[in-house]
Amino acid sequence: MEASAETERLGLALSGGGFRAAFFHVGVLARLAELGVLPKIEVISTVSGGSIVGAAYYLRLRRLLHEKSDDEITGEDYVRLVSEVDELLRDAVGKDIRGRLLANPLKNIQMLVSRKYSRSDRIGDLYDRYLYKQAWQDPRKQHPGGREEQIEMRELLIEPGGDRDFNPEVANHTRRAKAPVLLINATTLNTGHNWRFEAVRMGEPLPEDTRRTEIIEETDKNMRLDPGYFPRKDRQAGDPPDREPGVPSAQEGFPLALAVAASACVPGAFHPLTISDMYWNDNDPVRVQLVDGGVQDNQGVQGLLDSGCTRLILSDASGQLKDENKASTWLPKSLSRSASIATDRVRDEQLTYLPTERRKYALMHLRKGLDGVALTPGEDTGDPSTERDPEYDTAAFGVDAAVQDALAKIRTDLDFFSDTEAGSLELDGYLMSVKELEMRNFGALGEAGLLPTATPSWDFLAFKTSIGSPDPEYLRKLRAGSKKFFRLFSLKPALAWLLLAIVVALAAAVVGGACLLADALDACWPEEVGGWLLLAFVAIVVWSNVTAWTARRYES
Repeated sequence: MEASAETERLGLALSGGGFRAAFFHVGVLARLAELGVLPKIEVISTVSGGSIVGAAYYLRLRRLLHEKSDDEITGEDYVRLVSEVDELLRDAVGKDIRGRLLANPLKNIQMLVSRKYSRSDRIGDLYDRYLYKQAWQDPRKQHPGGREEQIEMRELLIEPGGDRDFNPEVANHTRRAKAPVLLINATTLNTGHNWRFEAVRMGEPLPEDTRRTEIIEETDKNMRLDPGYFPRKDRQAGDPPDREPGVPSAQEGFPLALAVAASACVPGAFHPLTISDMYWNDNDPVRVQLVDGGVQDNQGVQGLLDSGCTRLILSDASGQLKDENKASTWLPKSLSRSASIATDRVRDEQLTYLPTERRKYALMHLRKGLDGVALTPGEDTGDPSTERDPEYDTAAFGVDAAVQDALAKIRTDLDFFSDTEAGSLELDGYLMSVKELEMRNFGALGEAGLLPTATPSWDFLAFKTSIGSPDPEYLRKLRAGSKKFFRLFSLKPALAWLLLAIVVALAAAVVGGACLLADALDACWPEEVGGWLLLAFVAIVVWSNVTAWTARRYES
């Protein structure tokens, strides 16, 4: 049955996939702003890289909805908002967050000696400093030592026009520019469930769909960590009582950046993000350990379904399983690939489930328009045959197939991205959205008063010729983007070898000097393993920063 205009609910899911996904999502947001659809979104469900950019967008949207009344907001406001998010993201990525992760000696010591401060906490600090404080703009309280207070989840509450009683579940249907609910998704290692951060609460919520809740209650007997509600930070006389159950006082000011860090906490790459002093089981404290939301649902689809969305816009730039002619049997690699197969299976199940629910949805993903292949048993018979033909090929939205394939293989990482990589990913998301949203008739959701009066001039449009008719140099830059640490060797081999020699020499000098100062040369260099590990650690840190600096000049 068709939902009425009053009950219809539009949701947007931003998938995981590191900075690759973040830039792709910016292109999708740009097209939604052009169509006047972005103001109509009531739920935003984010995972990992989608959480990184989704939280920045939400902070800027919150400012817009607080500064302007509903009838004053225009389509140009949303275009400007997306442009600002693009600029903020590029500036933050330009800082090479992965390289800075281990670049502060004092923070490295803190990570080594403290059980309460891990790499996940450290990267949260970097998100807060280089992205979310810039999006927030207002001055923050200073702690002793000059450290600024982080932005807290409960500060994300949107109160249009200063209405402290505003409830988006009730009041959004009367607004032109909706105040969406942000769901930042992580995964709980303790229970295997989805964990969500919202402006009002955090924990493991049950879905609004009573049928799904009944199934879960019947089949899932793992303990569930009920959501706890945040108390208002700026409580005033006359405010209604805080909702119960409340989070313990230790978690009242839980930072936004740590929520995003938990959502993007890739297992193996980052230590699980810990939340203590919130739950007890038979007088035994439960130490909640959170990892990447992609372990549960890398597309963020479930958050939209659980919130009762009837129309879904899915921006999916997640990593997909790559074919291998000779799959490795080495135990670590086979375990890693098995985990990837499980993740791929979850993705397939989530997306193939949507048509059975008769929900209207539009799906943009990085292998859109590409063919699948099938191999015939027997000896070499030439080229493999194509099957699983796409509904439309990449040319239908103005992208060369070789470019689309290269973009789908760009690393899912948190390091420096060149202008070519960032701009091409944004343009790909934008052009794909032009075609997909038109086919699914999502453009009709836009309101005339929220359409931009002039066609926006997005910076990423500079790559329109290259993405449709690529030259060899452009393709070489995109294909080099699949490499995490050594893409400079593909772009500037002579320079890369020179830099590597300099980095090793510098690292050796640093480690050797440290050993001499400690009067422990024989103990740590180079006979003992510790010396080599220290050398490797310093070399990785220096190499990451040097190549990021070089990339700004040679990759863009």
